[in-house]
Amino acid sequence: MPVPTALLGEMFDALILLVMAAIAVSLGSGLFFLVKDRSKSRRTVISLSVRVALSVLLLALLAFGFFTRFMNSGD
Repeated sequence: MPVPTALLGEMFDALILLVMAAIAVSLGSGLFFLVKDRSKSRRTVISLSVRVALSVLLLALLAFGFFTRFMNSGD
């Protein structure tokens, strides 16, 4: 039984929101490690690298959503 398109669109929107929340958490942890560690460890670099990877994932998801019409530009 195929999954309805509306349900897939809602799941896609939830995935995008989840990735955006993960980006915010990664940014916050990077700030925390920057203040707490005082450049004694590489946790800040790792945290910000994760944020960059999540941002690339978000851009890919948005592009996929527009190309497959899961997302539309204001209709």
